[in-house]
Amino acid sequence: MLDQKRVINWRNLVFFGGTTAIALVGIPIYISIHGLSRMELGLFLFWAFVTGISITVGYHRLFAHRAFEVNPVIEFLVTFFGAGAFQESVLQWTAQHRQHHRFVDTDQDPYNIKQGFFYAHLGWLLVRKHAISYEFVRDLKVKKVLVHQHRHYVLWAIGSGIILPTVVGALLGHGLGAFLIAVAGRLTFVHHGTFMINSVCHYFGRPTYDRQSSPKDHWIVALITNGEGYHSFHHRFPSDYRNGVKWYHWDPSKWAIRLMSFAGLAKNLKRASDFQILSAHLTAEKELVEHSVVRMPDKVQSAALEALKVRYNQVKDLLHLWELRVKEHAAICSQGFKKSNVVRKTARVRIQEAKRQFLAVKEQWASFVARPAT
Repeated sequence: MLDQKRVINWRNLVFFGGTTAIALVGIPIYISIHGLSRMELGLFLFWAFVTGISITVGYHRLFAHRAFEVNPVIEFLVTFFGAGAFQESVLQWTAQHRQHHRFVDTDQDPYNIKQGFFYAHLGWLLVRKHAISYEFVRDLKVKKVLVHQHRHYVLWAIGSGIILPTVVGALLGHGLGAFLIAVAGRLTFVHHGTFMINSVCHYFGRPTYDRQSSPKDHWIVALITNGEGYHSFHHRFPSDYRNGVKWYHWDPSKWAIRLMSFAGLAKNLKRASDFQILSAHLTAEKELVEHSVVRMPDKVQSAALEALKVRYNQVKDLLHLWELRVKEHAAICSQGFKKSNVVRKTARVRIQEAKRQFLAVKEQWASFVARPAT
């Protein structure tokens, strides 16, 4: 799985270097001569969105994590436009991504952040270090469209990502502009947006749900990548179809999946429970406090750790009680008319009381986390 010797991947080096050079040099010259039309800007925005979201919704959440299911038409569309993002075939992308999740932050992680920021961002694509293990994608090899895309990937990518936007631009009278802006410029933008997930989101941001590994939540990256920047959540709950779980989180990929579900185009959307998410967040906060406590003077360290243990156990116990009450209510409701309205009402009251107790203690917990030494 791991090749000790790094060999330059000349194909990727020439491709990334070439598209970036064309974008950085060609676009300013073109705009200085011809200006930038609304049609050219529209082509850029459309292809950046459709290829980018085909990666985030299709390659990533649908295929790599099986977070939901769709019909063959949607599978084909995300496979076709995803190829136009020039991020390899679904099978290769998914194999490397699943390997990343299994071995994150180790030498078997294809884009290990411990190898350096640039390596995680782009360097891993410029050298051949990790052999690709397609054992990670045995479940996807049964899909004929994915196998065909993998075997003829270059044709899929060129057709979707170069020929189609250029031809559309030419038909609208902007062939050269479409090639420079909607192909070279768009590829450069989408590539580095995606690469930021592997670099920025493993280096900067908040480890909201897990402090034991490098993934972090970074809202700016989320804005650029259709919601993929909430990376701490994603690594903690990889099978969840969402990355942004708060109502204010920017996650167009989540909204697209939910919209498809409402339209009957997607089903079996997987999601972590609110209790699982709260539990992970509380544990990450506890680990944050532990990290700050160990730097305290010895005379206060033991007392602070004991106070942390007591408060953490208290808030976790009440969270568990709240979850238990919800499950009890669900079990009662599932029995239908076998249970009286009084029993169901009593169960709802018990839920509200457990929730109230948890929220009260959680408020105290938040104050303690902010100032653990007091």
